[in-house]
Amino acid sequence: MNRLGVEPSLTRWTDGEARFLDWTIDGVALRSMVSEPPQQQTPLFLDDDVWREAAVETLRRLLGELPGDFDDGRVALLVCPACGDLGCGAYSVEVVFGDDVVEWRTLGWQTDYEPFDGLDEDLFAGARFERKAYETLLGDLLSNYRA
Repeated sequence: MNRLGVEPSLTRWTDGEARFLDWTIDGVALRSMVSEPPQQQTPLFLDDDVWREAAVETLRRLLGELPGDFDDGRVALLVCPACGDLGCGAYSVEVVFGDDVVEWRTLGWQTDYEPFDGLDEDLFAGARFERKAYETLLGDLLSNYRA
């Protein structure tokens, strides 16, 4: 089983920067596991009240309470920190729930105007999390963003 977590992080681009909570899998930042575009893409857990509603929606999608961000049901994990627009593209995953396990499958680049075209061979193929620990972490994050 893999271990899902979050850690404080920062990204910068030409005319801005964003502080956020970054996903980690077994202690390794998810952003370090992606190739292109460079690691500017972030989770929607930005340190800004404007993004609070987006963070709540993302967490509810990852908990299976809302449908995915894309028509195929996939959930965006890393998005453009300037606008959060799925038209800019996002790294997304298929989230699969089992009795005791939650899987993130086929991490890959996707936009909202084209279908997902498959796994990026340079990225991790997926992760398996113990469901109770997964739901506890995401539930705690959800409570914090709703507060």
